[in-house]
Amino acid sequence: MKFLSSPVFKILITMFFVSICSYFVIFKQSAQADSNQLIVGTVSGYAPYVSLNAQGEYEGFDIDVATELAKRLNKKLVLKDCGSMVPLMLSLKNESVDLLIWALEINNARRNEMAMIQYQGGNVTSYPLIFWNQIPQGISSIEDLKSVPNATVCIEPGSSQERFLNKFDFIIKKPMEKVVDMILDLKYSKSLAALVDPSLIKTLLQKNPELKVLNIPLDEDSKSYGNGICIKKENKKLIEQVQEAIDAMKADGTMKKLENKWNL
Repeated sequence: MKFLSSPVFKILITMFFVSICSYFVIFKQSAQADSNQLIVGTVSGYAPYVSLNAQGEYEGFDIDVATELAKRLNKKLVLKDCGSMVPLMLSLKNESVDLLIWALEINNARRNEMAMIQYQGGNVTSYPLIFWNQIPQGISSIEDLKSVPNATVCIEPGSSQERFLNKFDFIIKKPMEKVVDMILDLKYSKSLAALVDPSLIKTLLQKNPELKVLNIPLDEDSKSYGNGICIKKENKKLIEQVQEAIDAMKADGTMKKLENKWNL
């Protein structure tokens, strides 16, 4: 008890409270600094939406949208490349990013997990199943792949296309993070086909005229409604701000100009 009333104890208590106060001041300053940033999660290697140019700089339609969005929200844009779909989604869940922009299709499953603000694209009622050089004889639907032994289809893990293929147990899914790797897999006959995002097909055909496309109709649960910016549902203020900014970009023609720039 004597120690509690001693000068040494009083000095230690004073130092403790000074440290606590300093921590909260620093934390508050850090939070204020973060509030001036817009941290956007994305993934490169997804042209024309997100890719790296010869100088190692990010470019693409989604990068331009993110840049314009940050400008209209009066915030500094910070891009966070999450590498692939799964860590991208986790980055929003653990709040290491403010939002996601990566040509993510709006569907009912995603709407249940997060807010999605439509900014580009229309309703998707089919997925392109792509082959190299030719579509095998007798293949005119997804069900026809039953007749192909060990029918292997490349798919991006965590994508809407993967969820769709999960309905067909006769297909062997081959997860691949990058579309460019899927194309190489088809070219060298390591896989039969790849099911890809419809928004990519125009660019893919321009770069790879050897590709042949079979459009696969979607059931109601698999249809999507354009591409959306993903934000946590709890972040009401940011959802409202982003919605207003996107509406303004559509109304003043900015979004259309960016779509024309990137040949979408």
